[in-house]
Amino acid sequence: MKRPGYWTLLIGLYGLYFIVYEGEIMGAMLALAILALAFLLHREKRPRNAGGGWSRKPAEGKTPTRRSKVKYIPPPEKEKLAMSIDEAFAKLPAQMMSRSGSLFYSGRAAFHGTSDLYILGLNPGGSPVTQADETIARDVADWHDLPEHWSAYLDESWQGKQPGTYGMQPRMRHMFDQLGRDLRAVPASNVVFVRSATEAALAAEKASLLAQCWPVHDAVIRQLRVRTILCLGATSGRWTREVIGADRLIDRFQEENARGWTSEAHVAPDGRAVVTVTHPGRADWRNAAADPTPLVRAVLDR
Repeated sequence: MKRPGYWTLLIGLYGLYFIVYEGEIMGAMLALAILALAFLLHREKRPRNAGGGWSRKPAEGKTPTRRSKVKYIPPPEKEKLAMSIDEAFAKLPAQMMSRSGSLFYSGRAAFHGTSDLYILGLNPGGSPVTQADETIARDVADWHDLPEHWSAYLDESWQGKQPGTYGMQPRMRHMFDQLGRDLRAVPASNVVFVRSATEAALAAEKASLLAQCWPVHDAVIRQLRVRTILCLGATSGRWTREVIGADRLIDRFQEENARGWTSEAHVAPDGRAVVTVTHPGRADWRNAAADPTPLVRAVLDR
């Protein structure tokens, strides 16, 4: 039960006085007049709300008592920080780690600090059958034992050849020599970490593989503040553009030869660019007519 307020006691005392000394009618009339005055004074002390009505909140500067029914509204939660590269990697499913494949094509130093460029192929080449023991888990263990400044395009022996001399390696070296950048300092990986014999076999698992692999790339992009993603081949570029929403074409290079293959640059609403170049496993960038390096440079310099 609520305790009587000040005005209630005052009205009761005055009413009792006039009932005893002035008569019941006069006492009742005066009590009603005092009650009306108390009601008006009480309304004037209540603050108006934004809509012009009367608010139930206590006046500004007053502290609500325990009897107050003012609802507590907690402050908005702070925005959750994006996962780090290590955290994202730790969340890769164990089932994926046991599959044939690989993770990074650059040493650990390339994944520290900042980098405006990130290289993404589609997925590791080869056969998941004959290379079944070359699992992602094993690749990661080997990666930690490699020098911090290392690049698969420069320092790894492919097909038993001299490091940096086989397949697409010389073409990658050509582009980055022209750009004046050290491949060992540029983070590199594949959109999908799992090895497949054909692109069609990979496409059958596209949705699930992207859902599992992309958080690692998102962590790399955010942590290193990547602004440009260099995608090797059309499929790598298309899948990457779909994920980050890079759908506005900003530049294009067409080979000056009979086949006329094109490389394109698209930008996302947040300003991140995806440069999709012809795959260096098929196009020889060392030939000026097929070299997309000027396109890459233009996007990096924008």
